[in-house]
Amino acid sequence: MNYRTPLVLLLLSALLGACSDKTAPASADVAADVVADVPAADTTSAEHVPPPAATAPRTEEVNTPQARKREAGMMHAVFGKDYRGDSDDALADLSDPDKHVDKLSYVVSAVSHKLLPDGRAILVANAETANTEGTAESAHASPGLLNVFFLAPKGQPEDGQWQVVKRLENIAALGSSGQLGEVHWVMLGANKPGLAIRHGYTGQGYTITQLALFEIGDGKVTALDGSIDLYSDNMGACTPDMDECWMVDGKWRFAPARNGGAYDDLLLDFTGASEKIKPGVTLKPDADPPRVATPLNGRARYAFDGKGYKLVEGKNTVPGV
Repeated sequence: MNYRTPLVLLLLSALLGACSDKTAPASADVAADVVADVPAADTTSAEHVPPPAATAPRTEEVNTPQARKREAGMMHAVFGKDYRGDSDDALADLSDPDKHVDKLSYVVSAVSHKLLPDGRAILVANAETANTEGTAESAHASPGLLNVFFLAPKGQPEDGQWQVVKRLENIAALGSSGQLGEVHWVMLGANKPGLAIRHGYTGQGYTITQLALFEIGDGKVTALDGSIDLYSDNMGACTPDMDECWMVDGKWRFAPARNGGAYDDLLLDFTGASEKIKPGVTLKPDADPPRVATPLNGRARYAFDGKGYKLVEGKNTVPGV
């Protein structure tokens, strides 16, 4: 029997928790800069926040027949005869994700693509290990592998043909069950396109979701941060004898850098709570014990320090798992 309902109700509370190693110097301006709902992030109800989806959410624009046909053309340009139109993926040999020396067999699927103003395009694909039968073989703990391909039109734009300009194979390992997570195209600042990937893992009743940020340059992708905590809970393990149960969800967006830098700041707004068994209570079999609730709401600002995004104000209240 899981102990959930009172904890879920407390997600609407508003109170900053105690300081921890995720705490930065406080600022009164943080609250004014963070909004409750963020266009780039999920707006799931407080009752249940699911772990990341297996692939990027398909918007109506991306999911049109024209867009899907364009994406298939991109995959064919990248993988040639290795592209399998019937399953909409490719069985291909790619660089190993660790040393990028050996070639291993992977099943590669398109996740998302973006057309650039000059007619070029960027294709994001997910790779997972293939077995001898040519199908994906990923364990629950296996991450998805990030692949990014830069393409240019071949012939006339209306022909729908593409040629590969740059291949970046297996450059990051994110997510679980062989999938990267949710891919969002973002602007990290003026003329600074990027990717924000919401990824995570669920195991033994615990769930953690994080945000990975990448800058996209001319034929290159630079990792800026891969592990900003967005969400966690232990609802699947919250039995009557579990000392502490919690659920915290974060919404995110970018805002102009307060220091005037070229990279925008990342703002997060957290809502959640934890509950601990009341001290001195005698536990009874299969009975929910009385608990003491503590809101875990908070706000945080991350800024680019020249290498990556670092917490500079507020607090990230998401418990680690």
